[in-house]
Amino acid sequence: MNLTTQSARQSGATLMEVLIAMSVSLVVSASMVALMSNSLANTTRIIKMTKLTDDLRVAMLLMSRDVRRSSYTADAVYCFGNPDCATDGSLELPGDISINDANDCVTFLLDRDHDGDATENDAGGFRRTTDSGVGLLQMWIGDSAPDCASDNANWANITNPEDMEITAFSVDDDLSYTEVIWDNGFGIQKFQKVRKVRMSIDGRLMVDNSIQHSIGDVIKLRNNIYF
Repeated sequence: MNLTTQSARQSGATLMEVLIAMSVSLVVSASMVALMSNSLANTTRIIKMTKLTDDLRVAMLLMSRDVRRSSYTADAVYCFGNPDCATDGSLELPGDISINDANDCVTFLLDRDHDGDATENDAGGFRRTTDSGVGLLQMWIGDSAPDCASDNANWANITNPEDMEITAFSVDDDLSYTEVIWDNGFGIQKFQKVRKVRMSIDGRLMVDNSIQHSIGDVIKLRNNIYF
């Protein structure tokens, strides 16, 4: 037997083969690490976006639920079949919603104690303001008619400026319209104002300003105005 030939057949990998194998292993390992890192980053971003979305949705639900009841009065039942309810003394109108010129504050009256008179109640409102340069949403808690320009003592935060910043809040009633509800055929008509309030909120996370989200809603008020 040729010992030289047998020895050659049993020799290990060459230095070049080892270097190539190590290079391939490093490339595969780096690709796996990058893939896992990217996956974790995407998961973290999704979690942050979900939190921001949920927080904005909670704020919108709180506002829309209260605004929907604006102008409510316990005596509204007198308007069924009575188009003159707003003028014959059977109903004390609470008045319409009020939106400031900047479209970032809405106030309203409603009969919270169900006694048929909304003008004696503190009612409510929502606005965007800033605290230490951070935008946030507040609701009216004052013991008088709601006032957009009142100090913070009469307003309570409904968003946490440590968690997220409200970059924009817009409210308008441009979608509201008036319809005829009664016509005697001789030029005398009664009207109803069908009120719709459109609100939108833009927000971003404080820990990551790149996580931003917007949410909007159109609210049809339950208690429309007769005149």
